[in-house]
Order: sequence, then C-alpha cells, then structure tokens
Amino acid sequence: MPEHKIWLIAGAIIIVDLLIFMVPIVPIVAAYILVARPPWFKTFIDDIYK
Repeated sequence: MPEHKIWLIAGAIIIVDLLIFMVPIVPIVAAYILVARPPWFKTFIDDIYK
C-alpha cells in the first residue's frame, strides 16, 4: 500500500473521530457550574481577582 494512501486513511480516521465522538467538555462544565454552583468555583474566581 502506498504511503500517501496510509496517510489519507489515518487522516480520515482522525476526522471521523473528531466529528462523531468529540464530547463538548467546556459547555458541560459551564452548565454544571451554572446549575450546581459549587463552592470551589467561587473560591477559584476570588483567588483570580485578588
């Protein structure tokens, strides 16, 4: 099998993985912070703005 075909297959696998299986972590964490209002987050923000 030619090397360029191997690279095309590898790239296709990565693209399919990103399109199908990628979990949006940031919106999930943001929703958790808005709903649960964990005390560690307020402490974290207070430490940032000191």
